[in-house]
Amino acid sequence: MSTTVLELDALLGRVNDATKLLQRSPVVPRQIAELIDSFESVLGAATPLDLEVDPYLSATLWAAAFLAEKALRHDSSDEQRRDVRIALEQFRHALRDIVEDQPYDDGVPVRDVLVRTADTLATSQKTLAELLGVSVRQLQRWLAHAGSEPAAGDAARIRAVGKVVSQLRHSFTGPGVLAWFDREHPALKRRPMELLDNPLSYPQILSAATAARAMTA
Repeated sequence: MSTTVLELDALLGRVNDATKLLQRSPVVPRQIAELIDSFESVLGAATPLDLEVDPYLSATLWAAAFLAEKALRHDSSDEQRRDVRIALEQFRHALRDIVEDQPYDDGVPVRDVLVRTADTLATSQKTLAELLGVSVRQLQRWLAHAGSEPAAGDAARIRAVGKVVSQLRHSFTGPGVLAWFDREHPALKRRPMELLDNPLSYPQILSAATAARAMTA
């Protein structure tokens, strides 16, 4: 059985509590060691893929879980606490980003993706409309609570932009994300903005955004 988003959110709460506890404790408390030992069974080997998690985050999460488990084997309590604290913080960051990225998934209503993207970019409706290749009036209709639903092609572009923004928001500010779309990318050989007109280019754009995130991690 795969792990759900709610279960990951609950795990994140436990990890947050554990990091706070470790800050106050001179050694690794037993409950933190038990939490680390539970990571594999709680997550399950297929969990990240089942939840359509970014491969970069999935790899980071599992690497941090491995390092935390390894840190528990230290004979020195000081070294154990130090390495557990580092690994647990890495695990917490990756898990937090996985939970926060779920609102961009394909099963989420496209209006919700659009609203979240607009909130993340915090830019003018004119700039967002240009990024999506529509008029400001059309964007406003989509954003309205009882507004019209985007056509399939527009919805695909909204989701593509949302996923790219979700990647880049970890490395850039809102203006920085917009600048990324408008600069020629060395791997894409064009501005990402220009490639948004072709749905076949969406995977390439997302891959470039993921690479940018990994370089600044």
